[in-house]
Amino acid sequence: MRCFVRQVKGNWHAAFDHAGVSYTQSLRTKSEQEADVRVGVIRDSLYRLQNGTLVMPTGADPKAFILRGGQATGKPQATTRLAIGQLADLYLGALQGVEENTRLTLTIHLNHIKRVLKSDTALDTLFLADADRYARTRLKESHHGKLTQAYTVRKELRTFRRLWVWAAEHGHTTNLPTWKVESVSLPKDRGREQFHTYDQIARTLKRGGLSEVEEDRLWETLYLNGKEVAELLAYAREKATAPWVYPMFCMVALTGCRRSEMVRSRIDDWDLEHGHVMIREKKRDTSTEFTLREVNLHPLLSEVMTGWFHAHPGGQHAVTAAGERLTDDKATYHFNMTLQDHEKWSKVRGFHTLRHSVASILASKSVDQRYIDKISATTRRR
Repeated sequence: MRCFVRQVKGNWHAAFDHAGVSYTQSLRTKSEQEADVRVGVIRDSLYRLQNGTLVMPTGADPKAFILRGGQATGKPQATTRLAIGQLADLYLGALQGVEENTRLTLTIHLNHIKRVLKSDTALDTLFLADADRYARTRLKESHHGKLTQAYTVRKELRTFRRLWVWAAEHGHTTNLPTWKVESVSLPKDRGREQFHTYDQIARTLKRGGLSEVEEDRLWETLYLNGKEVAELLAYAREKATAPWVYPMFCMVALTGCRRSEMVRSRIDDWDLEHGHVMIREKKRDTSTEFTLREVNLHPLLSEVMTGWFHAHPGGQHAVTAAGERLTDDKATYHFNMTLQDHEKWSKVRGFHTLRHSVASILASKSVDQRYIDKISATTRRR
């Protein structure tokens, strides 16, 4: 039994064989991707007929029986119209093995989609005009006094479209989005800025004329030199809000690892005797649970982790509050609380500032670019 799709005068048709007879059927679409989804019922019927889990009733019309997914009489069952809220529930329910922060981001994106486009809206009623309406609405909204940026709206629409395609591929709907994110009316992003030192940012701000959003974007580009990193770590040691906080700062600042990699790290990943640590990363190869990259230990980090492991509260994770793996939110909360009262260090916008500072410091010391790429996992900005 064979089944394939072919295009006839712009429209896609299914062609299939059964019991030596060839049949064709219009799929009523000009989209090849949607045709592949719609032909799924036919392929499923043929497969079940071939392996014996479906039997053709005596006197049944073979073509109609196959097109109806194994129903001998009556009209084909109507496909359930999948609503936005149902899509969100299905996807999040099926999501396995992802970082906590990834799940949180997806949930936030979907909550905005459900709120603006309405949770009970059927997917097959949404077109480019609705995506444009969503974009216009979101761009007028603000969070903590800051207007939603175009790149944020793009991310939300990409998430929505990707989940919609996922639902079609898994048989939850026969409809596919007819619009692309690139077609949605959105202002152009400014793009990523070059990194700046603290003094460069301070001089720019002193000239005035920047909005609060522009000032925040500028602080996002901050990187620290070697002396500043040492000073920040000394301050973090003094002001750490918990015993595990200083090791947390040192690990990120002296290996260039991500926050997620820091909380994922296990004691067995550390070889203090031979001076290296294996970083568990997920960004490089998403087909596996994690991959490893080896980073040589800075003397200070080796000293700090040796002391920390002697006082470790137990459990498998290297940096832990009470034997349990840290959450991203808890790590970020203690990061900000530790630095919040310092005039200069309070400007550091999270772990990524320390992470990217490592690459900049090594580059300034003429370290081989291949080693810089290795420890920073080639995620440095332009």
